[in-house]
Amino acid sequence: MAKRVARKAPIVVASNRGPVAFGRAPDGSIVQRRGVGGLVTAVGGALRGRDAAWVAAAFTEEDREQAARGPFTFDVGGATVRVRLAALDEKLYDAYYNEFSNRILWFLHHYLWETPRAPAPGPEEGAAWDAYVAVNDRFAELIADEAPEGAMALPQDYHLSLTPGVLRAHRPDLRIGTFWHIPFCQPDQYRVLPDVWGAELLRGMLAADAIGFQTQRWADNFKACCHEVLGARIKGKVVSVDDRSARVGIYPVGVDVELLRSQAEQPAVAEAAKRIEQLVGDRTVLLRVDRTELSKNILRGFIAYERLLERRPDLHGRIVHLALLTPSRRAIPEYQEYMRACRARAEQINERFSMPDWQPLVVDESDDFPAALAAYRRYDVLIVNPVFDGMNLVAREGPVLNERDGVLVLSRNAGAAAELTPALLVNPFDADGTADAIERGLGMSAPERHERAVRLKELAPGMSPAAWLSAQITDVTRQRGT
Repeated sequence: MAKRVARKAPIVVASNRGPVAFGRAPDGSIVQRRGVGGLVTAVGGALRGRDAAWVAAAFTEEDREQAARGPFTFDVGGATVRVRLAALDEKLYDAYYNEFSNRILWFLHHYLWETPRAPAPGPEEGAAWDAYVAVNDRFAELIADEAPEGAMALPQDYHLSLTPGVLRAHRPDLRIGTFWHIPFCQPDQYRVLPDVWGAELLRGMLAADAIGFQTQRWADNFKACCHEVLGARIKGKVVSVDDRSARVGIYPVGVDVELLRSQAEQPAVAEAAKRIEQLVGDRTVLLRVDRTELSKNILRGFIAYERLLERRPDLHGRIVHLALLTPSRRAIPEYQEYMRACRARAEQINERFSMPDWQPLVVDESDDFPAALAAYRRYDVLIVNPVFDGMNLVAREGPVLNERDGVLVLSRNAGAAAELTPALLVNPFDADGTADAIERGLGMSAPERHERAVRLKELAPGMSPAAWLSAQITDVTRQRGT
């Protein structure tokens, strides 16, 4: 189990989801597991060899028990960090995370609202905003407590937009950088928010010395929002408002290739590979690996596959679509409804096309990481079709591990599309166009497949997590002038 420690670190990372999560075993004992998600993967790899602390939310009963015991050390991706869990009231956390962070901010920046109906801010949304403010205050308090004089504070992502502003007010000695892992929407979309919220969120972010985004596209949207909402002055990479200036940088997070390959060599992955081979045999494999999240566009991906099977009866019995899904945000009604629709479509596809010895679509919601790594090696076509995505690490991880010259079908609205040019880019809203791309991938000549796959392997690693963090630290220091 985690070891107790009592020191402060010169780098303090903060994020909603931490590097470790706690649960309860059947015998009632508390067990720990590595946190999941692209943010944990990126930041964990970046901290290797650094003296760092990590502040995160304690949002389960077991997390809260650990939080009460104080900070502890934990190894994440080869990095040993001091972890400080913020024990939050269950109702407060639900309002901050589910209601404001995800039903408002996530929907906003991924263009998920049906605007004739939503959003419609009222008392409940106002209470969610108050909870968001309170949790950001709490994170700032814990970061300040963990950080020695002149330390580097790095609050992460849309959950903690206000935290830089609170820190700046109470700890002006700190160097502050914040990184936005998801897309940032255009001004017309952004101004759907109530004016007060929109202005406060931008001011909170601009209190940082440097603000990072995955692509130029998202950074340009942010700067445009600052100009239109706050009247900020934009000069190159610097955004100024009132007496504050912040540097806006592009840091496309990549893959820790060494860690990923070592994980893929674990015995559990070999066992998962055997299960996959028994399931698919020598059939062509169309793969998706995603969280069960609205922006991942799972439903349109299934529809595209169904249309492919409609137009290509010669593929019946010869292809398997393997969908490995990780449950996400199951408390949110829109997510529950969406996954019911996805499951219903999957059942429809299997009812229409199945044969006695062939199930065309296999959906696995067991959150099986070893199976995902094994499937990366095995796929012939990988579909990554989010409606919008900050980066998407699946689009990078798959080509790094693939052993079959697999083709990548990639949404043009994923941040990774800016770099992974050998992929077949698709309009994620066009199911027929996505089916066309899958069909093209299946029919691609062996030399073209190989050439594209080799190039993808070269590009997919991108900026290493360590280089990603170093670049941000450099820009924070440059902007700070120390």
